[in-house]
Amino acid sequence: MSKKMNYTVTSTDSGKWLIAVGSVQLFTFIKNEWPHAIKVNVTQKYEAALAISAEITESVKKKDEKDIAGGLFILDQLAMTKAMNSIDGMGMTSAANKKMNGTGTAGGVTKDFFNTILGALDGNVTPILEHLQKQLGQIQTLKKQNTSKSTFGIVVGLISLMPTLDIPITTFQYVYLDKSQSSEFEKFHCLSSRSYSYKIDYTVDYYNYSSPS
Repeated sequence: MSKKMNYTVTSTDSGKWLIAVGSVQLFTFIKNEWPHAIKVNVTQKYEAALAISAEITESVKKKDEKDIAGGLFILDQLAMTKAMNSIDGMGMTSAANKKMNGTGTAGGVTKDFFNTILGALDGNVTPILEHLQKQLGQIQTLKKQNTSKSTFGIVVGLISLMPTLDIPITTFQYVYLDKSQSSEFEKFHCLSSRSYSYKIDYTVDYYNYSSPS
């Protein structure tokens, strides 16, 4: 049986973030305004997803131990889809190409990036920005240490509410960059306050997870 990851809780004025600590980053945002029953349902769904996050890591390692180093995944779309689809209840739904370009601090770039990735949760990422910067900094370190010339990225899981129905749903995203983006990604110092000009192209593959009946 997969071992569940630990998670931390960060409270804000409008709710609280639940953040997993592991190779897969798992997030949810529980709003203060939600009825108690919805809060309980989302929390239970989140805790159940912790084991699925660990299962993703194990599935990738079974394919090849070299395909993951900490939170850095080194797979192209086809390889990751095969690993994800091997998990009962998991299925890819779509993919989208994204672009980030402009000038700003590393903190600002990190905030814009995670606002996009975590947008479905509708929570302010500012209270967890330091955590996000540290996590991205660790990924940068792993990438610099890894000499592989292949695609690289992170896996992010979200527990969000289906609009109108208020049913918790579990989704995962493989957010990855082509090898040509390595130098652009590595040039930021994630905790730096200096300003950078940047142009980053990345792809997001979306997966839905439904617990097998």
